[in-house]
Amino acid sequence: MSSTFFGLNIGASALNAFSASINTTANNVSNAQTIGYSKQVTNLEAMSALRNATYGTLGSGVTAESITQLRNTYYDIKYWSNNSNAGQYEKKQYYMYQIQNLFTEDDKVKGFTAVFNSMFNMLESMKGSPADLDLRNHFIHNTQSFMEYFNHMSTNLKDIQSDCNQEVRSIVSQINSYAQKISVINDKINVIEIQGGHANELRDQRAVLIDELSALVPVETEEFDVKNSKYPDMYLGGTHFRIRIQGQLLVDGSEYNELECYSREEKHNQNDIEGLYDIRWKSTGNEFSGYNDTMSGQLKAVFDIRDGNNKENFQGTLEALDGTTIIVKDPNLTTVEALNMPASGELIVGNKSYKYTSFEMKVDKVSGECKFEFKMEDKELSSVASKAGKPVSVGNTVDSRGIPYYLSQMNEFLRSFSRKINEIQASGTDLNGDPMGTYIIANRPDGTEAEFKDADNFNSEADNYYFMTAANISVNAKTLHDPNLLATSTKPHVDASDVDEASLVDDMLALQNKTVVYRGSGGVKFLEYITTDISIDTQEAEILYSNYSDISNTIDTYRMSVSSVDEDEEGMDLLKFQNAYNLASRIISTLNQMYDRLITQTGV
Repeated sequence: MSSTFFGLNIGASALNAFSASINTTANNVSNAQTIGYSKQVTNLEAMSALRNATYGTLGSGVTAESITQLRNTYYDIKYWSNNSNAGQYEKKQYYMYQIQNLFTEDDKVKGFTAVFNSMFNMLESMKGSPADLDLRNHFIHNTQSFMEYFNHMSTNLKDIQSDCNQEVRSIVSQINSYAQKISVINDKINVIEIQGGHANELRDQRAVLIDELSALVPVETEEFDVKNSKYPDMYLGGTHFRIRIQGQLLVDGSEYNELECYSREEKHNQNDIEGLYDIRWKSTGNEFSGYNDTMSGQLKAVFDIRDGNNKENFQGTLEALDGTTIIVKDPNLTTVEALNMPASGELIVGNKSYKYTSFEMKVDKVSGECKFEFKMEDKELSSVASKAGKPVSVGNTVDSRGIPYYLSQMNEFLRSFSRKINEIQASGTDLNGDPMGTYIIANRPDGTEAEFKDADNFNSEADNYYFMTAANISVNAKTLHDPNLLATSTKPHVDASDVDEASLVDDMLALQNKTVVYRGSGGVKFLEYITTDISIDTQEAEILYSNYSDISNTIDTYRMSVSSVDEDEEGMDLLKFQNAYNLASRIISTLNQMYDRLITQTGV
């Protein structure tokens, strides 16, 4: 049975409900430019009807049941997934531009082509006057300039690798920071929602943080209601929100797991700088890999540039264990020029790492079969014997062309070029009639010069072209100071005008175009091949970043079509709720007049 003032209660409920709707609209308008804000709506519901014996049920008004945000989780998930890909190629594009600029040359920048051609132009001039000390001196110093070009390139590439390494640490710090903030927000959300409210603003803040986190690493999210463990159908209020990366929990409700960086004990590639960071989970110590196929985001791009070897790290098959020596057959690297593993490091057999102190490459002169013998540290190796036929590798196999790849390509070119020019020099005599020594050498860390005798079978503890890199290559110091020591003839010089004195000059000139030096071509093709690799990678990054950015914009447009604040729409809602509020006021006014007539003006 309704009360005497039942109508006033109904009118009052309408005033309260539409007042809440107007306030919600005002909140939407005030946050129209707030980043990440989702439009909120007041959800109105009819109040429970009253039963009446005469005419059934009678409506009792309206109530503002809740204020919720408009947000489509599907579009959020799609955006986060795509944002990781966009972040990856944006960062890769940034670093590829730097690498591209290093190899770019024009009229203002003297690069590979200029110093290479200058060296061979001077060599061409020597053909007519091979005994001219001024010409010889110019050629020798042009050769040294050519070597210094690669010294500088090696330094610059390693600087980029160092920048990438520092960015790995920075990104890990950002990931941990986002994880901590999200865990705190999760706790605050539950404090509000367990009491029956909706933490709309906090949910928006969390979504913005996940937007930013997804650009760094791929994220997987899940949210489920908190239920009674004994009574699964009993909802206790609140939700449990989780974020995973690579299947591992980063955020688990109000708790989070941290990542940490630690320096490698051993190099993975011969030319790596010291102290490269790997990542692991702080709580468990389990490794966090940045090379998985499922990995994306800026962290993936930084790893690819820093560690990318184009899958050309040392790989082979375990043949046998001989004492403390592991014998590897069917290696993918079979020449000294192509070797890129460190002199000592970690050999991965199956999925386990073992430290080696040195290695030796042996090539059968008859069959041409190549095998490697790795000298291992004295430790438990019995489990290795049972792994015959298992794959063996040094370092990670990274399917990307990064700093290790480009350094390795430079080394391969320089070793091949130097080996051939040194062989030519070794076949002749200098102007003093003495046998020529090694023309192009490698500087040891102690400042002494390494000269090379045998280029095939070698031990990593002895001098060989393996030790020649873009960082340490140079012209023999004696030849730099005394041009008489350069060999241009295969016989002792009796007459400085003897034409045969230039017989070796033609052989050296052939290294420019005719003699195979690098990838089946002459030395002049080196820059063309390298710049082609760089251009392909740069264009790929540009195209994919553009594509993923367009997709992100499209997904975000759909997402905003649901959750963004439209000022025109809010203006219409404001008028709509105002009219409703005014009508509710008229109900109150009308009922007030009715009750006034009934109570004060009707005589009994």
